[in-house]
Amino acid sequence: MKKTAFPLYILLIAAMAFMLALALNPSLTYAQAKKDRVDLNKASEKELESLKGVGPATAKKIIENRPYKSVDELSKAGVSAKTIQDLKPFVTVGRAAPAAKPAKPAKEKPAAKVAEKPDKADKPEKAKPAKEKAKPAAAEKAKVAEKAAAPKLAPGQKVNINSATKEQLEALPEIGPVKAQAIIDGRPYQKPEDVMKVKGIKEGTYGAIKDYITVR
Repeated sequence: MKKTAFPLYILLIAAMAFMLALALNPSLTYAQAKKDRVDLNKASEKELESLKGVGPATAKKIIENRPYKSVDELSKAGVSAKTIQDLKPFVTVGRAAPAAKPAKPAKEKPAAKVAEKPDKADKPEKAKPAKEKAKPAAAEKAKVAEKAAAPKLAPGQKVNINSATKEQLEALPEIGPVKAQAIIDGRPYQKPEDVMKVKGIKEGTYGAIKDYITVR
């Protein structure tokens, strides 16, 4: 009995040592696996495709939905809960790479130039109303001057609208250079009333000049 007890004791110690080794090996394997985990925030599409349950389409969705704060956020990329649980031992979530897109100041410069163009274009527009107002004012003054001009003919003096010069016609009430030329262009006239056929000479104007005109 004493001879058989000693070998059993040695076998028991060996078995315990073996179990201890097995207990220690998983932790070492886990530590090694942790170093080799795929970073969801930095991994390339090919690295993601190497994961179990992740195909090309899923890999692209994972990249499009970055960054991730936890592995569970893979649900944003349409990854199922079961697949997420299966991936946890093989993936990690590192700091997201800073997005190098703060190049806005360079883009703002053209915007500033565009903003300056309307300012330059506004200047002529503001000046136009002043010019436009000046034209009607000058036209009104000319009309007032024509209306205010008193008859230059002596009492009883008449102008033959078939033979008078332009200056003689201008001496008639309400007849300026334009109407005087129109009267000349409309000759000959059979009677004084025919002068109303001239453009711009209506009954009102004819009433003012009828006592001063003749056709003979």
